[in-house]
Amino acid sequence: MITKDIVYAGILGGVVGDALGVPYEFKTRMDMIEHPASTMRGYGTYRQPPGTWSDDSSMTLATLDSLAKGLNYDDLMEKFCEWIIQGEYTPYGNVFDYGNTTCTALRNYWDKKFTPLKCGLQGEHDNGNGSLMRIMPAILYVNAKGLSVDEQVEIMDTFSSLTHAHSISKASCNIYNFIVQEVINHPSKTFKTLINEGIDKSREYYDNSNYNCFNTLYNSLFSLSDDYIFSGGYVVSSLEVALYSCYHTSNYSDAVLKSINTGGDTDTNAMITGALAGLYYGYDNIPCDWLLKIARLDYIKELCDNFYRSI
Repeated sequence: MITKDIVYAGILGGVVGDALGVPYEFKTRMDMIEHPASTMRGYGTYRQPPGTWSDDSSMTLATLDSLAKGLNYDDLMEKFCEWIIQGEYTPYGNVFDYGNTTCTALRNYWDKKFTPLKCGLQGEHDNGNGSLMRIMPAILYVNAKGLSVDEQVEIMDTFSSLTHAHSISKASCNIYNFIVQEVINHPSKTFKTLINEGIDKSREYYDNSNYNCFNTLYNSLFSLSDDYIFSGGYVVSSLEVALYSCYHTSNYSDAVLKSINTGGDTDTNAMITGALAGLYYGYDNIPCDWLLKIARLDYIKELCDNFYRSI
């Protein structure tokens, strides 16, 4: 059962992580070791005030808004285009960050008039984290609808394919979904247990030669040291950062800060980490002083409320 607190935890847990990570994007791990993130600050990479969220949250909020009216991929792509062209779903009416794969896919829809499921890029080098970062509303939606595993996989594949249509991107969204479903449905278990059980279930789908990229996640991710976790924009790396950060911490704050302090794609990695950690630890355990700095917080809550009422 999806409660309003679960919606708030999954969405705002991600948005807070995103905003925490924005000032540090592209910093190296050595940069972060020398000057680690510890609280909500501003400026840095994009010269934005504290509490500013990026394209990760914008696309998540557009998805949330669209799903509140039902599952309609044309409507969703329209809302993505309203974001990137008109500045909708942004903190201050302007877009300051987006991925190349996402931009190309949206141009395929807006300029070339492709149908939604023909817009996403399918190349092996088109496996950035741009679909994983915005997948949480779809996960909450399929959970609320009580869909079968096969139905969930199909919807995760479709949501990813709007921009990122390669099998690795789609599988990454599904692995994340398997883990989130465990967290939502078995909250009394330890976080480590739930992560492992979600990975085990996903492995039943993806443990074959076509998905060797997930071998580290399946076999040794949680026995690695920080030095072996890569934090770039590759979708598998972002998934690994998020799971590793959640696995090796014991509260929401430490999880998102750990992901940021690996450097690299700090906002997206913290978005994915924060959404998962928010669900496990609960909305009330997201630091209030961080939440209150979030730009347009009431607007985000309104979108969450609309989505919750619709499901």
